[in-house]
Amino acid sequence: MDTKLSDFIGAEIKTFYREAPWERLRIPFKPIFSFQKSNLPKNGSFSTEGRHRDYSNVWRFWDSLTLTIFDIPSEWMQENANKLYNLWKPLHKYGDISFMKFIEPSENGLTTTAIVRFLPPPRVPFWQPFNKIRINDVNLNVRVDPYVQNSLTKQSSFSAVGSRYNSIVQLPLSTITVGQAYHEMLVPLFGYESGTPLHDIFLSVNFHNKRFIITFKLTMEDITDDYRLDFYFDNVVDDIGIDVENSRINLSFKYKLPPVLFRKDVLGSETKLRKVWSSSNLWRRQVDILPSSRCTIPPKSPVQLLNSASSPLGRSNMVMFSYDIRNSHSEEANAIFLGELEKYKLKSRMCKVTTYSINDYFSRCALLYRNTNLSHTVLYLLETCLSQHVLSEIDLPVLLDGLGNLTEEQAIVFLKNTLASQKPLHNPTRETFTKQLAFFDPLKSSSMRIKKLFITPTTIRIGDDSIEAGNRVLRKHGKFADRFMRVQISDEFTKSKIYSDNSNCEAVFARVYQLLDKGVKVGNRVYEFLAFGNSQLREHGAFFFASTPDKNVEQIREDMGDFSEISSVPKYAARMGQCFSTTKVIKHFPVEIASRNDIIRNSNCFTDGIGMASFSVLRCLSVQFDNDDLLPSAFQFRMGGYKGVLSLAPPTKLEYHQGNLVFPRPSQDKFKSPHEDLEVIKVSRFSNTCLNMQLITLMQGLGVKKNIFLTMAKNQLSELNSAMTNKQKCIVMLRDNVDENRSTLTMADLIQSGFLERNDVFTKNLLNLYYEWTLKSMKEKQRLNVSNGAYLLGVADETGSLKGHCDDAVLSIPEIFVQVTNNHSEAEAFSNKRTRTTIIKGLCVVARNPSLHPGDIRICRAVNCSELGHLKNVVVFPTTGDRSVPAMCSGGDLDGDEYTVIWEPSLIPKRVNYPPLLEATPKRAAKFLEASPTIDSVKAFFIYYMKNDNLGVISNAWKAWAHDSFNNPDGIYGQTCLRLAALHSQAVDFPKSGVACSMPKELRPKQYPDFMRKQRSKTFKAQTAVGRIFQYTVKFQKQNEANRRFDPKMEMVYDDRMKLPKYKSEYRQIAEEVKERYDFDMKALMNRHDIASEYEVYTAFILFNEEMKASINEFGVREEIMLQFNSIKKCYITEYLEKCGLSNNPSDQDTKERIDSAVAVAYDITYEQRSRSFESGNELPLISFPYIFVDVLCRIAHFVAVSN
Repeated sequence: MDTKLSDFIGAEIKTFYREAPWERLRIPFKPIFSFQKSNLPKNGSFSTEGRHRDYSNVWRFWDSLTLTIFDIPSEWMQENANKLYNLWKPLHKYGDISFMKFIEPSENGLTTTAIVRFLPPPRVPFWQPFNKIRINDVNLNVRVDPYVQNSLTKQSSFSAVGSRYNSIVQLPLSTITVGQAYHEMLVPLFGYESGTPLHDIFLSVNFHNKRFIITFKLTMEDITDDYRLDFYFDNVVDDIGIDVENSRINLSFKYKLPPVLFRKDVLGSETKLRKVWSSSNLWRRQVDILPSSRCTIPPKSPVQLLNSASSPLGRSNMVMFSYDIRNSHSEEANAIFLGELEKYKLKSRMCKVTTYSINDYFSRCALLYRNTNLSHTVLYLLETCLSQHVLSEIDLPVLLDGLGNLTEEQAIVFLKNTLASQKPLHNPTRETFTKQLAFFDPLKSSSMRIKKLFITPTTIRIGDDSIEAGNRVLRKHGKFADRFMRVQISDEFTKSKIYSDNSNCEAVFARVYQLLDKGVKVGNRVYEFLAFGNSQLREHGAFFFASTPDKNVEQIREDMGDFSEISSVPKYAARMGQCFSTTKVIKHFPVEIASRNDIIRNSNCFTDGIGMASFSVLRCLSVQFDNDDLLPSAFQFRMGGYKGVLSLAPPTKLEYHQGNLVFPRPSQDKFKSPHEDLEVIKVSRFSNTCLNMQLITLMQGLGVKKNIFLTMAKNQLSELNSAMTNKQKCIVMLRDNVDENRSTLTMADLIQSGFLERNDVFTKNLLNLYYEWTLKSMKEKQRLNVSNGAYLLGVADETGSLKGHCDDAVLSIPEIFVQVTNNHSEAEAFSNKRTRTTIIKGLCVVARNPSLHPGDIRICRAVNCSELGHLKNVVVFPTTGDRSVPAMCSGGDLDGDEYTVIWEPSLIPKRVNYPPLLEATPKRAAKFLEASPTIDSVKAFFIYYMKNDNLGVISNAWKAWAHDSFNNPDGIYGQTCLRLAALHSQAVDFPKSGVACSMPKELRPKQYPDFMRKQRSKTFKAQTAVGRIFQYTVKFQKQNEANRRFDPKMEMVYDDRMKLPKYKSEYRQIAEEVKERYDFDMKALMNRHDIASEYEVYTAFILFNEEMKASINEFGVREEIMLQFNSIKKCYITEYLEKCGLSNNPSDQDTKERIDSAVAVAYDITYEQRSRSFESGNELPLISFPYIFVDVLCRIAHFVAVSN
């Protein structure tokens, strides 16, 4: 007879609102034992009686058991004395030791004490009957520590009255099967159903860390190893399936990305080196389940998606495990486990999973790389679909046969359609390959598309090609553009970097070495390591290239330039990476180079990275970049081996303007190169500045009252609320807070043109997204907009007019020059008419991001200087004095750094110009100095950097200590914060210097402020300005929950003004074709960065989820998305107008009317597609295509308004 749910739950099942057995389940639980408060010692101390109390009937029911061991010889702590290994070796046989720590020696220095924690408790009470143990011929006293055990319970995971309060539930499992979801079946790849002999299988559900942990033993080549699989709650897809079969329960769930794999180091070798140790030090990250003798040996073949591994965990996306409910411990834990998962958004439902065994799995995988009939493009797209699980290698025989029967263009269309749908397609039939071959136009556009691939410890994720502005190398070798690839090494869950110490990731770094040494194979090509730049290295990425008989990686590197004079390996790599900077080449515009000397005084270079350019060069850039300011004052550039910034030369020096002249300096000349084209990264523009957590922390420490910051936050949130219901206030707010992407100006123009009043869905959602993003930024990063401030590119005073910093002055206030474009807050002003300027005068705060040292905040005096009146929307620094001001701003220079400049009087600190952090670290690491660096040395440095990348850890530690007044009462002036600031500076320079930066254990935070939201650590309520802003924003967010109306799925309301243009019918078919391709590229960009909506891409106001925020550089990702979207936008504006036979710069009224008609019909098509989808219930199409022509839409609206 089948067992009923109520038979093993032990409680009556209540009525619930959907078919999910555990959704309304509440499990009463009577604790077997609980401590009485009177039995606990006060203040953590124990009497002699307590020391020998008998807990034999207590500790067996605890989650963990902590022992305090006394009278340990102090010699055990010394070097070469095996340290904690002396305890681990004899004790680990009794159970799993989770933590060990030596306490400082006693007063006489002869003995010390240690804490040893077992999780779960040991199998036998080895310290009984006399509370003693003998180790290394030494008798040691032992105390069972109930107070420590009780304090280890961080929080109540089970809040119902009478429920267990422990945060970990453990279940012994009967079986586990890991595999691929195929229809509603599971194809076993590893575990019970695949014939893998596993034993001692346990499931631990850690509610505190939000993950499932499955451990098991496996014997291979006569060696038995312990393995662990970690599945994070947030990685689970859909509901958890439950199936009751006689006395066994089967649980199953799908997941987005493979589990994290570990193997246990049974030797405990780490304990010989440590005075503090946890069980996490035993677990070693793995890339596959292999015998321990082979797990760290890199294969001698390229990395590839499908291989002949014995356990292809990287190809899995589903797990099923079972356990016997007759076990009394399982019955109790089962009720708690299943009843509590609902609180973590893990719903459950009855679901029987059928397994579908494939005996020839590896043979099917091998077919992909043996195929010679399909082109590389088709094979590459096929492998992309496989890596994203929209197709399965189980169907490879059918897929290869079906694609072989299509033309290459048809095969490409089929695969791109499948990829765009993001819906799994299993067991395809003959009709499957031909039913959707209509929409995609395989015609190649003129844009540059780059392949992107993620390498994780267990698998490969191939992204869709991205449209990019390009770089020098890609333009030079344009006919081989499809052979370049951007490869990024990331962890399994999210696309975060792999963080670890050097010892627990040997297998992962062996895989990285395999990648760099042998390359990666996709389709029928092998992509080899080429080079990386600083930005790619920080994200653990690099460029790869698939060589041909005519072109290989060595030839491409030789073509970049002559690097023979560089002896530092990191600098050698950085100079090659310089060629990969995203730039726009100024075509058919030859320039003449006339070098100028650097201005150097007291070994300080005042023109580090800055040169000059003539008026005609800047005028050309104004046209090329469609600059609102008519003539930019400076631009960041690349030209041959030169890099940095060129500013407009003083007009009074007429000899600087006799032609297309550029005046670079020696500090800008990095290597010799034959390339002579002028390439531009960005031009100077006005952008509002904002305060962040670091700046607020430093400014408060320097004397700005914390109430000022809190008042700013309250006013900003109040204005934000008012702006949501008042058009004029909304426009003023958006124009007063210009972002780097100038998205707020675009929104202001749409609102000014009446789109919001007409319930335009796109405009409404842009504004609602801005509201939500602003709240989120203030809560998580304490981002406060500063109206009296700007974020500006730094340049040098070429006239020598400004007074510089003097070391011997009593109060040295250097001068700067700042002339900014007026904000034009007036509601009637349009963003394309911002031409008036204001010269700032008075004291200013000048800083550069990141700033962690009190000396990084500099106070300067902004002055009116007629000799510098030609420079606007830049901050001009003096070239006189004893020390460079940019260098004092957290080690800045003028080769492209942007600076925060604030002239708000209330934000000027009382403590002026604290001594700056002087550079004390070596410029270059001796281990990476070579007479002639080789590419093998570059690869070695890449791995070395990955192993020692501690920048994020140091930054977070500084945040915690700076706000911990209990452990660090001196705040930013405390020695801990000052040391961390110095370490941070060293870590920032690591990619260039090669000097690694380790994080000392004594600098690890003891507790974290609440605004860091470290749920797994001890936290406190911060009373600083940052803490108060966080707490107020949380309260405000709860009170104004109804205002969060961002909804990408809103139904469109048609704007009647789009009916007026008269040539619409001529462009309808073209609009449909181009929009289809635009949507495809937008979806690819969204998928590549895990972005939920097109609105976030359009504005770069990205609502990163918690996992992404914790593991990425948000500013860097936003900047990359801005670049890629701007490339997509420019590409499709040009393509659409060209296909319509129109110019983007119309000179007559008829052409303007035709452009208006082309954009209006694109709007019509978007509205029709959206309406049909709402009626049919199908997936909603994207709607941003017509809004990339925002100027045209506003022109149509303005024309209608004037006509009326």
